[in-house]
Amino acid sequence: MDLTRRELVAAGGLSLLGSSLLPVWLRPARAAARADEPLLVVAFLRGAADSLHLVPPRGDKQYERARGALTIRESSAFGPDFGLHPALAGAAPLVERAQLAVVLNAGTPGATRSHFEAQDMMEAGEPGSMRLSDGWLARALGAEDDRDDLATLAITNQLPLSLRGSGAFAIGGDFGLQGATPGARARLAALYSAEPGPLGAAGTRALEALDRFRRLGRRARGEGRRLRGRRKDRLHQGVKQLLELERLGLPVRAVFLESTGWDTHQNQGTVRGQMAGWIQDLGDAMGELASGLGERRDWLLVVMTEFGRTVRPNGSGGTDHGSGSAMFVAGPRVRGGVYGEWRGLGEEALFDGRDLPVTTDYRSVVSEVLRAHLDGPPPADTFPGFAPTPLGLIA
Repeated sequence: MDLTRRELVAAGGLSLLGSSLLPVWLRPARAAARADEPLLVVAFLRGAADSLHLVPPRGDKQYERARGALTIRESSAFGPDFGLHPALAGAAPLVERAQLAVVLNAGTPGATRSHFEAQDMMEAGEPGSMRLSDGWLARALGAEDDRDDLATLAITNQLPLSLRGSGAFAIGGDFGLQGATPGARARLAALYSAEPGPLGAAGTRALEALDRFRRLGRRARGEGRRLRGRRKDRLHQGVKQLLELERLGLPVRAVFLESTGWDTHQNQGTVRGQMAGWIQDLGDAMGELASGLGERRDWLLVVMTEFGRTVRPNGSGGTDHGSGSAMFVAGPRVRGGVYGEWRGLGEEALFDGRDLPVTTDYRSVVSEVLRAHLDGPPPADTFPGFAPTPLGLIA
């Protein structure tokens, strides 16, 4: 009756209960998040989003000369000198209420154009460091995790480095063991209960968590809704799942989301094309979060990407790995508008003569968001040795 490795793979157990998702510490009783407790949402755009598409300058001849066929000419006004890509229309209510801020030329100091290295440095919170055992979000929210084990969630298939070192739970797939028969589930439970030490305990508790999510899913379907499992790395779908979990009473206070597909080396397009689809997903996610929470809870969203893209297009109608990009911050307390130091697009203003420079360290943006979320400064080890520069993003 031993559960074989093949059965475990078929049940989804390796991906769901693997070491990257552990430990999962669940207590029998939990209370829903209170209306006076803020919600923090961190969204990572993996692949390096092109900020000149997201937030193009308006009326800038240098921009049109540099971008050529990739010039966005249909942007909606966002302040006197910049616009928003038309596919961000879903975020229009936030713009109208002045609750959307953009930080230009944001990123990680230090020249690396490797996706993996840049993402790791950004998520670890220590540019240039090789310490990758834990992430800045885990260190910042440790106290919240101590209050409730489901306070922090990642709606991703793998626990991101940002949350490594915490007890955060990563939810992916169908919130359950895909393809698992009752017999296979029983044998898996027996396998973990017989395993001594942390692995067995964590596996048992993870199975208990899956049972809890299954019950929540049945309840949601009974009320005419469903927790949809196959996200395809879409932020909009992740926000829908978050709102459903929050509505059903989980005490969620911080969530990590991600989307992929931002590495547009070819056929990037302008108002249509592959990047426009991802931009629409981002705008829809921001709008869904705002309308879904309404006045029910205070919330903050911060959107980041590992680096930007080249100012000039390449020969394949795309852009290559760059340096500075843009960050978004949204929420009821956000002071909307454009932030950061913009140096223009003259060759003398570009990093290495080709990229937007990093003039605002992403840690300054995130530190300000964390201070507002935690109602005080984040723990000193969140970004070791870093002194943030205040931006005034949040009232």
